[in-house]
Amino acid sequence: MLKNQERSKYFNFALKALDIYSNIIALVVLWSLWALFFSSIETIIVGKVILSFVAIALSIGPVLVDFNESHASNPLWTGHARFHLVWQVCALAMSGLMVLSLMWLIPTYTNLLISISLLYMWIICFFIACFSMSLYGGKLNDVNGVPPIKTSFFGKQIEIDHNLSGITGASILCTYACALIFL
Repeated sequence: MLKNQERSKYFNFALKALDIYSNIIALVVLWSLWALFFSSIETIIVGKVILSFVAIALSIGPVLVDFNESHASNPLWTGHARFHLVWQVCALAMSGLMVLSLMWLIPTYTNLLISISLLYMWIICFFIACFSMSLYGGKLNDVNGVPPIKTSFFGKQIEIDHNLSGITGASILCTYACALIFL
C-alpha cells in the first residue's frame, strides 16, 4: 500500500471523505431509529431516505476513490483495464442518480421497486465478482490501491477491505430499508 505521504492530495481527500461518509451513515441509522420510535414520519419515507444515502454512496464514493492513482490512473494497470474501470464507475454513478430521480422526482411504487432493484443489482454483482475471483485471478486490492481498514477484534488485529466493508454495509442498509418499506 502507498503510504499517506506517497498518495496524491486527491487520493487522501477521497479516503478521508469515505471515513466521513461512514459517520454520516451511522447518523442516518440513528436518525432512522428516532424517526421510527419518536416521530410520525412514515416508514416508507425513512426507508427511502436510507436508500438515498446508499445511492449517494454508490454514486459518489467510487468516483472519489477510483479516479486517482489507485485505479483510473494506476500505472500498474493496462489501459484497457482502466477504460473498463472508468466505464463501470460512470455507470454506477449514473445508476445512483437514476435511483434518486426515480424515488424522489417520479415517486411511484413501480419506480421504488426499480430503484431497489438497481441498488441490489450493483450489490449482487459485487459479490459475484468477489466470490468468483479465483476463476479470473482477481483481487480485492492492489499494492498501490486503497489501504484496508485496520481494526481490533477480540484483541486480534484484522484488516478489512474498504470495498467489502462498504458493499456489505450497503447490503445491510438496503435490506433494512426494504424491511421498513415492505413490512
